[in-house]
Amino acid sequence: MQYFDDIRVGDTKESAGDYELTAEEIIAFCSTWDPLPFHVDEKAAAQTPVGKLFTSAVHSVAITIRLGHQMQKEPTSTVMGLGWDEVRFQTPACAGDRLRVRGEVIEVRPSESKPGFGIVRSLLRLTNQRGETVISFKAAALLRRRPQEG
Repeated sequence: MQYFDDIRVGDTKESAGDYELTAEEIIAFCSTWDPLPFHVDEKAAAQTPVGKLFTSAVHSVAITIRLGHQMQKEPTSTVMGLGWDEVRFQTPACAGDRLRVRGEVIEVRPSESKPGFGIVRSLLRLTNQRGETVISFKAAALLRRRPQEG
């Protein structure tokens, strides 16, 4: 189990392998959650500045979170997420893109209001196969501190 006390500023993790985004996945997700024509119709997408089918920002966030959880090599003592800051959508994720996520710890501090817990802030960045940033944001989470012996 990885506790708050095991985490240091500068710690980094990357997803293992790429996540290939398919047209079928984009259309299925966006048909339910963001049914704009350029997310669900390849002909409509071809008429945009992107020029091809691309997914919604909400889907890109969901992929980032999924890959972020998968890059944990051992269970963490995370209790809950506390929020996201500086969310930026920089490059659309398109059908056929291979995506990966990288996380870097940017702040650790004991919780002032909850003894036995600490707050970890990380910068998460989803990139495509060309190294372009698709989305980035800073995420804060509340983690348990290592139990004291005795």
